[in-house]
Amino acid sequence: MSDDLAFALERSFLATEFLTWLWFRCEVEGGTFDLPSGGISMALEDSLTMVSWEDDALKATIKGGAPTTRPETANALAAGLMLRKARWVGARAGKEWLFTLDSDTLDLRSMKVIEADPDPDPEDALADKLAAGEELRLAVDELYELFLELRLAGDWNLETQRLRDWVKQKVETARKQLQPA
Repeated sequence: MSDDLAFALERSFLATEFLTWLWFRCEVEGGTFDLPSGGISMALEDSLTMVSWEDDALKATIKGGAPTTRPETANALAAGLMLRKARWVGARAGKEWLFTLDSDTLDLRSMKVIEADPDPDPEDALADKLAAGEELRLAVDELYELFLELRLAGDWNLETQRLRDWVKQKVETARKQLQPA
């Protein structure tokens, strides 16, 4: 195994932590981020896949409706599963993106750009979509950088306590949903 591959594999958990942290920040703080390239609003959409880091790797895929509010999702978080892949929506200045973000590579997949005023010229419209894709890629990179700065700082312990409290709240909400009326 090459040194570069070994280095990447040893740190692959960071991208999964990033997606879980991003989900947490979207729910707890409203999903609006001030980035160097401009503000962006983010939210989880209708599909998510969660995994454990154990050798026998548990995997849970939850689709449809509002998967982040489902009891199964709260229980998966409580069991230590983290977000591996999810469908997201992002919005900024008249643009909206629907896309999948996978922790394996942090590549944007299945991206759809929705613009308030699309260009009627097909060539210009294509150029606008490509530019919008690059704009989203930059925003995701900046979000990851924001996460890494926090993750490597002394405040990470405070953030992990906030994450734990969030999971506890989600589990409590799930229990209430499952109790008979």
